Amino acid sequence: MVGIRQIAERAEVSTATVNRVIRGNGPVSPERRKRVLAAIAELDYVPNAAARALTRGRSNLLGLFVPDIANPFYAQVAKGLEDRAAEDGFRCVISSSDFDPARELELMTMYRDGTLAGLAISPLGSAADLGLQKQGARVPHVFIDRRADGSAAPLVGTSNRATAREAVSSLLEQGHRRIAMISGPRNFETAAQRIAGYQDALRRYGAPVEPGLVLQGYIGERGGREAMEAVLDQEPRPTAVFSFNNLLTIGALAAVRARGVRMPDELSLVTFDDMSLFAYVDPPITAIAQPSYDIGRAAADLLVRRLEGDERATGDITLPARLIGRGSTAPPAPAGRPAPAPPG
Repeated sequence: MVGIRQIAERAEVSTATVNRVIRGNGPVSPERRKRVLAAIAELDYVPNAAARALTRGRSNLLGLFVPDIANPFYAQVAKGLEDRAAEDGFRCVISSSDFDPARELELMTMYRDGTLAGLAISPLGSAADLGLQKQGARVPHVFIDRRADGSAAPLVGTSNRATAREAVSSLLEQGHRRIAMISGPRNFETAAQRIAGYQDALRRYGAPVEPGLVLQGYIGERGGREAMEAVLDQEPRPTAVFSFNNLLTIGALAAVRARGVRMPDELSLVTFDDMSLFAYVDPPITAIAQPSYDIGRAAADLLVRRLEGDERATGDITLPARLIGRGSTAPPAPAGRPAPAPPG
């Protein structure tokens, strides 16, 4: 079996140099690194993950637990996390709870044996439900998108409240006054923050804040369709809708098409979480684009820094999101209604 010693002999370097190249840390000259990598290729050497973990004194695996890996937002987060982790020789275990708290708890239980060096999680349950207080001392963890109640671990995400306020303000500036919101579950920190931003904008422009205009949709296309149907049934019907996320929006669009409602002539729509297809549907959808890939990279970087003992790797990281205006929003009928001016 080919080992470190054989690689060192072929490359004419020390075993310590080979180890530094394989681990991806420590000083190695470009010329020696090239010889080591050539020897690895020639001898068809495959590093033993367990042995590397013992050498490091810890696992080389980072975990990413998300509610739905099929959601493009989380898929891009996963890519960013994997790319950044690989730069320091880590690999990733990616698991989805499918919005099932029992499944999430099962995942947390499975990895309490030291398999993971660190964990990034977008949680469903509270910190107590997930056992994070006990596990935190053993497995450094960070939150993505939302934090579990009762935990002080750092969060990587965007400013949900401020960005929601900006999106709804854009509708108010076009003249909309009766604006509905399709929200995610209220126990989600992100949902509460986006509802707050929605209400901030309405109050700032003097528009009515009506509890009946906030409809909760299960996070998925079905929930979005059912919530939009409820919006369209209201009298008087809202002239605009702000949607919590991309999957809810896909369901909402299905309801709009089924009812024959014309966008943006009869209804304007803006959503959190952009998707590539939103630029190509008719009309293209106005959306908030979160830097999902960068969120994943930042989460991995934070975990790696914590594993290396960086005492500064404790604070939240908030990355900027941006509102992309497209064809799904327009002034409400009748045209020409003056937009309300913000106070002050």
